[in-house]
Amino acid sequence: MVLPPASTPSFEPLLGAVAGVTVMGVALLLLHGRTTRRRLRWAALITAALLLGAIWFSPLNTVAQHYLLSAHLLQITLLMGAIPPLLLLALPRDSRVHLPRWLQRVLRFFVHPVVAIFAVNAAFFGWHTVAPYQAAMQNDSLYSLEQVSLLLTSVMFWWPIVSPFSSSTSRGMSPLGKIGYIVLATIPQTFGGLVVALAHHPLYSLYADAPRLLGLDPLTDQQIAGAAIALVSKIALFTAFTVIFVHMLNGSASDSEDGGGGGGGGPQVDRPRPRPSGTPRWLEDIQAGRTVPEPTPPRRIKDPAGAGPRPG
Repeated sequence: MVLPPASTPSFEPLLGAVAGVTVMGVALLLLHGRTTRRRLRWAALITAALLLGAIWFSPLNTVAQHYLLSAHLLQITLLMGAIPPLLLLALPRDSRVHLPRWLQRVLRFFVHPVVAIFAVNAAFFGWHTVAPYQAAMQNDSLYSLEQVSLLLTSVMFWWPIVSPFSSSTSRGMSPLGKIGYIVLATIPQTFGGLVVALAHHPLYSLYADAPRLLGLDPLTDQQIAGAAIALVSKIALFTAFTVIFVHMLNGSASDSEDGGGGGGGGPQVDRPRPRPSGTPRWLEDIQAGRTVPEPTPPRRIKDPAGAGPRPG
């Protein structure tokens, strides 16, 4: 098999179509949807588009497919750990798109945490067993299909964490539940990375037979790739922490605007406050602001000096 030069940019029609439809679709939803922090959402979309261009249409894609397993795992790290959450963070909270109920049920099924964990791990390990992956290395269309399926299942995986829409297509999870979801989902990838890194022979003969780049022998390249597999899970965990933290900050800001103290613009809401037993009534009144002005004593009328009783 004649390999293309490592410096050759790559363009596959399937990857071009998926990238174009994805970026344009999110941009249209963002233009017509109602949302806050619009600039940050545009920044997330632009960053995701640039990363897609870098991993799919640059020489990195050629090197990843034909020369270095470590380059492929760098590509996968960005494809699965960075681009999906950026795309979901770019979506508006209210897209003004009303989906039929049956389609909402279908979407809810595919983004269910259990389904998403199974799908993302099945796609990752299914494609990277020796026979399917070496077939994809020799077929550009099959390699592109692998990339698209990994992106799709990664979006499914990140959906319960980011929860882009306030509609019925997303299932709410507590912050602690999201952390547990991430840890559980990335355990298989961590062990898979250790297996690849500790292997004593090249797993993919096509990478071993390819011309060497950057002075990396096949085993060193494979060890770097194994570390990158484990890195995917760590990046996913760090990104999840970041997303959850941002959502918690947004929730705190909304609470302070809606009814907190400090002279906010929203209406003040009375909340029950516990008080120690035996608190005197007058102290409760002062704390609650229920004070009354002190009564003014009556004015005293002074009689003129030396005035005696008036005659009858």
